[in-house]
Amino acid sequence: MIESRLQNLPAKPGVYLMKNSKDEIIYIGKAKLLNKRVRSYFDGREKGDHRAATLMVAHIKDIEWIITESEAEALILEANLIAKHQPYYNIRQKDDKHYPYLMLTMQEKFPRLRITRHTKDDKNLYYGPFINSYYIRTILDLVPRIFHLRECGYKLPQEKSRPCLNFHIGRCKAPCAEMVSEEEYMKGVMGAKMLLEGKNNEILADIEDEMHNASAELRFEEASKLRDQIRAVHNAFAKQKADKANQADLSLDVIAICRAKELATVVIIEYRNGVMCERRHFNLENRLEWDSPEILAEFLPCWYLKIPMDEMPYEIALEISLGEEQETFEELLANRVGRKIPVVVPQRGDKLGYLRIAKANAEMLLVELQAKDAKYDEMNRSIFELQKELNLSSPPFCIECFDISHLGGTEPVASMVRFVNGFPSKSDYRKYMIKVAAGGDDFASMKEVLTRRLTRLKNENADFPDLLVIDGGKGQVEAAFDVLKEMDLTNIPVIGLAKRLEEIVFAGKKPSILLKRSNVALQLLQRIRDEAHRFAITFQRKRRKKSLR
Repeated sequence: MIESRLQNLPAKPGVYLMKNSKDEIIYIGKAKLLNKRVRSYFDGREKGDHRAATLMVAHIKDIEWIITESEAEALILEANLIAKHQPYYNIRQKDDKHYPYLMLTMQEKFPRLRITRHTKDDKNLYYGPFINSYYIRTILDLVPRIFHLRECGYKLPQEKSRPCLNFHIGRCKAPCAEMVSEEEYMKGVMGAKMLLEGKNNEILADIEDEMHNASAELRFEEASKLRDQIRAVHNAFAKQKADKANQADLSLDVIAICRAKELATVVIIEYRNGVMCERRHFNLENRLEWDSPEILAEFLPCWYLKIPMDEMPYEIALEISLGEEQETFEELLANRVGRKIPVVVPQRGDKLGYLRIAKANAEMLLVELQAKDAKYDEMNRSIFELQKELNLSSPPFCIECFDISHLGGTEPVASMVRFVNGFPSKSDYRKYMIKVAAGGDDFASMKEVLTRRLTRLKNENADFPDLLVIDGGKGQVEAAFDVLKEMDLTNIPVIGLAKRLEEIVFAGKKPSILLKRSNVALQLLQRIRDEAHRFAITFQRKRRKKSLR
């Protein structure tokens, strides 16, 4: 089939889609001449140094193509198709939940500024992600202080309260106590929005007008407060000289990339009105181990077709040229915004300095990404090692561990911790008060807690864990297995980890096993068991303290 498809390729610009035996799209590319570009993948003369030919061609079972009028149109179509299908061998953005955003909660009647690690498609405004945690904390402290935004978590106007300390020290206008109208409060919100967008000159002009008007109308106390606001904004930007550009009207995106084998990090620093207003970073999967120009040539069109028109820069500075793709990229930008956006590679001057900042950030983030991936690789190794040692039918990606805690039979409680892919999933942790079993009866307590847990999972039609771990010995494991038999869930494997010898205990007649202390499977079980024990004993101590009051 491939041979006949290659013969029919047209000598025109367009986009080609490569599919595997399951009819899944594994790669999307664009070409000035489809016939030459696609045939090059299957040209034996290029296989020696053509990464795509080496890694991907063996999986290609079919090829489709879409003809376009120009290479620029093909670039737009390629970007849209990649965003839609996310093919395995194209440059793909990795998860970016680690870094924080600032969220202005416009969905609330009296908005506030918060830190979040998740963005949603809602009415709230998001700024970020921010690389420097000190920088974001500084903004979080500065903005409410200048514009008197509330910092409480009340759901207004339903929940009302007396004014807190922030009101009395002039930091908040106390919407919780109806001390300010919604219209007046929203003036501060709009000021905060402009500050976060880098429009500090417009903010200062507006506040100065208000100050002069208040002074002319003899409202001197209000004028003095506005004067303090102006000083606070000036001071805030004076402390951020490292983030300022020299040109007050500068609108520039500075882009740097750092790559290592199958990983790459792209950093985009956005300057608007002469101020660094945004730092964005993207962790990319580079499965074909492309060079930096190739990565940028595919990633940048996807990015600049996605962002809103009013966020487009007037100029883009790259650390490296896109080569033959640069002219096509500039044409794409011009077609989108109706004006030329120069794409330059600075050799000297301020822009080169901005690029060095972006490059330093990219290098730092890549090191962090490599460490994170290495940690995940280690965790994956421990999961598969655990599967081998326990002779499980499938890898235990989801593990739940239970522990019982009490003091001489008093205040008995239990804990359940869940680990997913070798890492704690703390939002899934659960605490239990023992309701039926007598205090000190660990076996009955284990039965009660496990029954409650599995019954809830069954009622909610939720996923069961791949492995149950009990902090205890043979008796606790047998109690847990009795529950599994009663609920017809014996397909879920259950083990115990006895502390004295770190012995792995099984239900029934299967003999226990001892693993070496250096074994990564045992170390994973120990981490999970110790976390369950910590969680249980912390809850038990709180219960005990409460009973003594």
